[in-house]
Amino acid sequence: MKLARLCFVALTGACTWGGYASAAILEDVPFDDVAGTAIEAAANAATAHQFDVDADLAGVTTNGSGQLDASLKSNVDFGSTYIDSDDIATGRLWGVMELTWDFDAGSLDTAENEEIRLSLIQFDPRSTFVTAEFEIQREDDNTVTIFGNGVGTGSSDTASANLSMTQSTNFIAIVAVDLDVDVMEVYYSDDNGASFTTLGGGALDPARGVGSLRMVLNNDLSQDSVLIDRVYLTDMNPYPNLIADIPEPGTAAMLGLGALAMMRRRA
Repeated sequence: MKLARLCFVALTGACTWGGYASAAILEDVPFDDVAGTAIEAAANAATAHQFDVDADLAGVTTNGSGQLDASLKSNVDFGSTYIDSDDIATGRLWGVMELTWDFDAGSLDTAENEEIRLSLIQFDPRSTFVTAEFEIQREDDNTVTIFGNGVGTGSSDTASANLSMTQSTNFIAIVAVDLDVDVMEVYYSDDNGASFTTLGGGALDPARGVGSLRMVLNNDLSQDSVLIDRVYLTDMNPYPNLIADIPEPGTAAMLGLGALAMMRRRA
């Protein structure tokens, strides 16, 4: 059974799960560089790590207003760029993207879906060993969906949800994983974090951890006004009102012991 818990980051500056504290933004690219900065030159506010180069994303740059203009991608190729992060095999992680879009009906190259992904990758950059990811996908002229992928042995995906063709308010998409119990969850907010919707959980390959963060822009986005405000990876719950549905190791056992103690007292 999944247990809903609140983590008040704004009050404490850290989340405490099951008696231990972790509180760090591990990688953080806010795209607040000067206009015309390429993805691979965008500054990381948390570390010296930067996205790497992919020729399929050449020409995609910042706009000088705190955003990466993904609409500058005018080819139909699978563009992917990676940040080599520290290797992580245990604990909880949240991968977060903030963005807006205005998909243009009729501009889709139907040979391949238009996709925006944020992936937690097992190995260092250029690996295709996805541990978990969320994907925003335009499947036809009028259908945009979001869903989560778990990849590997024993993994499973989340449910999906339909989104608006135009998202003018800051949209927040989150892929959350618990590497201790091998589960994932995908959340999204279409009102700048005032509320969140969960797509439910999926299973992870127990042999996979996280070694890098990958951003994918697939197909021609030049007619779609896709603006990415921020991409980051954290080991703390990123929003005070986000209900963390990832099961906590040992919680069920502790609840069982508590219930047993209550039964004994009643007896």
